[in-house]
Amino acid sequence: MKKTGAELLVFALEQIGVKYTFGVPGVHNMEIYDSLNSSEQITPVLVTHENGGAFMADAISRVSNTIGTIVIVPAAGITNAASGIGEAFLDGIPMLVIASAVRNDTGKYYQLHQLDQIKLVQGLVKDAFSISSHEEVIPTIYKAYEIAISGEPGPVFVEIPANIQMLQGKVSKLPEYSPTPKTNKIDEDAMNKIVELLINGKNPGIYVGWGAKDLQKELEEIAELLGAPVSTTLQGKSVFSAKHPLHTGVGFGRAAVPAAQKAFKNCDVLLAIGVRFAEVATASYSFNVPENLIHIDINPEVFNKNYKAKIALEADAKVFVPELLQKLKEKIKSPRNSSQLQELIRKEKEKYFAEWLNYDSKDKVN
Repeated sequence: MKKTGAELLVFALEQIGVKYTFGVPGVHNMEIYDSLNSSEQITPVLVTHENGGAFMADAISRVSNTIGTIVIVPAAGITNAASGIGEAFLDGIPMLVIASAVRNDTGKYYQLHQLDQIKLVQGLVKDAFSISSHEEVIPTIYKAYEIAISGEPGPVFVEIPANIQMLQGKVSKLPEYSPTPKTNKIDEDAMNKIVELLINGKNPGIYVGWGAKDLQKELEEIAELLGAPVSTTLQGKSVFSAKHPLHTGVGFGRAAVPAAQKAFKNCDVLLAIGVRFAEVATASYSFNVPENLIHIDINPEVFNKNYKAKIALEADAKVFVPELLQKLKEKIKSPRNSSQLQELIRKEKEKYFAEWLNYDSKDKVN
């Protein structure tokens, strides 16, 4: 059969569940937008600037079950969208960056938009692909999607030359997307050691980031069983409810609120899930992390970079947290009494908030 590259691209995007694309149409990607306009599943959202479109795609990935996707023109489209792509890369947010490219079937068109986009996006994306034939379109989009959502998520770049978009090419079939099976088994010995450390700790604490999202209920149960205060990273603020009596705030170092600093003061075992211990989140590495640090993350490259872990376990939080909760329930017959800790957190939060409300800034903005 014969299909244009634009038709093949939209078919592939529909297969992986894309519901919205963001971008600015131009002479090099008009065929893609024509095909998107015919899709009953995908709504192409036109933006005034690619930077805003990239941040919109980032937001869609954060709040929905569909991957944020931008469809942009070559050269300027990439440079304009770079900040939004970089934000997704730093925060571990999946994104597909679909960029057009100048024609590759003749040198005649290599003029204004001739730019090595693959080199340009290196450092901002997990991987980058340049499609060179119609047969590559669908498999490349599927591969890019798998990379974007696997391991530590992030943006993936795919460029499609204008001639492949607009001209028909022969393809053998239109393969439906089939997710690659994933093995998420947790190391049993490591899990038993983690449970033992947490149970034997006199003052355990929990520190969670964006990598532990969608696990609020399970994390609350773990905190209540252990009687542990919970702090979050800046990016992971929504991971644990601020209304929970064991929630202390963002971080627990010298830049944290008094409730966090005091609740974590005597912490002797710290469970860190989905965090990197990076410069901003740790307030320039001001955390006083105990020797018994348990670091759980899907990306093993973050281990022992800034704080040495007693136990470092590569694992998906969505698998690890429910399994840890089950193990703790088997071992802990009644939750540890945390009434004093909860009262400390409540009073310190109340006092700190009152300072804000009662501060007289005279004629200046408070």
